[in-house]
Amino acid sequence: MEIVVTYENPNSEDSIQNNIVVEPIGEYKPTEKSSYVGTSINRAIKDYYACPTNKEKVSVLQWIVENPEFQVLRRYSTTENSVYGLNISQYDDILLSGEMPKNLAIAQKLVVNKFDVFLLTNPTSTKSADFVLRKRNCLYYVEGKTSSGGSALSTRMEEGNKQADRIVVNFISYPSLHEIFSLVKTTFYKYTQLKELYFLKGARLIAIKRNFAESSKFEAKFAKLWGQRK
Repeated sequence: MEIVVTYENPNSEDSIQNNIVVEPIGEYKPTEKSSYVGTSINRAIKDYYACPTNKEKVSVLQWIVENPEFQVLRRYSTTENSVYGLNISQYDDILLSGEMPKNLAIAQKLVVNKFDVFLLTNPTSTKSADFVLRKRNCLYYVEGKTSSGGSALSTRMEEGNKQADRIVVNFISYPSLHEIFSLVKTTFYKYTQLKELYFLKGARLIAIKRNFAESSKFEAKFAKLWGQRK
């Protein structure tokens, strides 16, 4: 049986999305002989980092989002897109205690921007990003950060780069445009594997790909995007 998935061509400057056909990956079922202790999804996450090609990484993400362990968190979803979690009761318990998990707050905003969001666990035995995002049959492995701006934001970028090649930042207060320009240019310069930044200004998402950040018109175009109300 074959599955058709889409992936980003790593050699394309404008990240043109292409269709490829890949064989389904094997099931990730931990066994007594396995030295890795964790759920099957956590094992898949560990294997994701060991994949040498983008095609293989996509296969792992495909397996993750199709895993029956995920359940829809209906109260956080929309009629068009959904948030998926591995333990529904834990989110209800946290909300009943009067707290809103940072990653769930980010997930709700990503759903508004037409993504299906799969919330990943944070295993102690291996690194992991926070989300797998799905949009128009494309899959993205993304680390989430919440920031009030300031000097701590560069630290958030450094932390996020260690987890994934895409980072989404939910701003709870907004830095100046000068700070954003400096942050974006420095981040892409320092972390060569980074493909894309997502900035959430309220519920509005601004996507910054590497070729956009490195263009001569970045500051003018970004300032216009940042200043839009919708």
